[in-house]
Amino acid sequence: MLARRASLQPRGSRPCFVASRVAPRLASRGLPVVFAAKQSSPAAASKSPQYQPTSARDAIERGTEVFKKQNNLDEAVRLYRVGLELQPNDDEARAALYNLGCALTKQKKFAEATEAIERAINDYGLKLIVALRDDDLQLLRERREWMDALGRMKGGMSRQTKADLRTEAKAPFRLPRLILFGGLLAGAGLGLLVILARLAAALQGGPDAPELNETLTNLGINTAAVAVLSFLVYRDVSSKQAELRVTTREEGLGRLQVDLGKDRVLPLLKFRGQVRPVIVAGSRTFVEKAIKEAEGQYLNLRDRAVSVVPIIFEKAANVELDPEDKLRLLKKEFAKDGTKGFGDEAARKAAAAGAEPKPKKVSVLGGIVDADKKWRLEAYDADEWKAWILEQKEFSGLSTAEPNCYIQVQLDGTVRTSGTGSPPWDKLVDELPLLNDVRTRLTDGVGPQE
Repeated sequence: MLARRASLQPRGSRPCFVASRVAPRLASRGLPVVFAAKQSSPAAASKSPQYQPTSARDAIERGTEVFKKQNNLDEAVRLYRVGLELQPNDDEARAALYNLGCALTKQKKFAEATEAIERAINDYGLKLIVALRDDDLQLLRERREWMDALGRMKGGMSRQTKADLRTEAKAPFRLPRLILFGGLLAGAGLGLLVILARLAAALQGGPDAPELNETLTNLGINTAAVAVLSFLVYRDVSSKQAELRVTTREEGLGRLQVDLGKDRVLPLLKFRGQVRPVIVAGSRTFVEKAIKEAEGQYLNLRDRAVSVVPIIFEKAANVELDPEDKLRLLKKEFAKDGTKGFGDEAARKAAAAGAEPKPKKVSVLGGIVDADKKWRLEAYDADEWKAWILEQKEFSGLSTAEPNCYIQVQLDGTVRTSGTGSPPWDKLVDELPLLNDVRTRLTDGVGPQE
């Protein structure tokens, strides 16, 4: 595993530390220097006395050395933090913050890592592209903390800007229409003012007064033009605002997170282009029944990249769970702990035969791997999902009296359809094209928007 470190290179000087043959080349471009790093055990780290640096440069160089040779993330993080307290110059602060962000990412302290990278970019001139291309920050870039921070970073894009761009992409000719109709409306409005002045002069009479009938005719034409153009502009502006509200809700859906196990938590945004989620929400009995009803079309649904996201609105806390619910919860706990014995038939057979289970073949596709595109995706924070679903039901006009509902999402993250009761699995198979079908590339996400 590689851990990338930003080289400390004050202007006009050579790199302060060179750890490999590739270091000088990367340092000359102002890019991070690559070091191999693995975290040592806390017990080993506690045996050696803590080094007390004498300057920010010393702290950063020592931190990088600790990271490279001793493979001690904890000590490296400490030294980088100390370096930031020793009055570093801009180059030193940039290197310390970037290195700190990389080390914290390895420790899976994503909020702190995001803060460090954000400071390096906004306060000390680190280029965002460096962080976007760094393989050692891949885990961080998959996190929602990073997504939210992009809108605050120099060179990044805010959620509102993304929503605006997606809204414009749904109606690419609306902006040119607004410009055209807006310009014509301004011209017609100006002409109407001129005609009104001429009409006043015609009514007053006189040898140089305009002809009244001609003036009235021009007045009627310009008034009609202003009315028609105003309607066209109002229609486009209103439709843009309505679609912007829809897109904003869809961006909120993309922020909801999915728990893939093994400490992997990805926002639903990462599944765009690879998965068509069907959110099934309601009572446990309803959700399990709805998913079971899909078994007859399981292969057809998987060919269409359909995955279900079950959201169960649990019973009140003071209600005793029945034995079946307790068993489900117990299975879930075993699954989180990595314990084999519930639902992993292949693993049990392999264990019984005394052989290791074969690893799944994965290939990177759009930020996720094939193994991530499961039939059943588990919500990471059920309360966030529930809040979004309740708002979506109200937004789309679904009956709030009916707790059970479904929401089908397209590959591009747009909500295609929703309704109360169980999803119409057969209808979805008939209407959704295969993942590799040309219709998917041309029409996915087009249709009734709610």
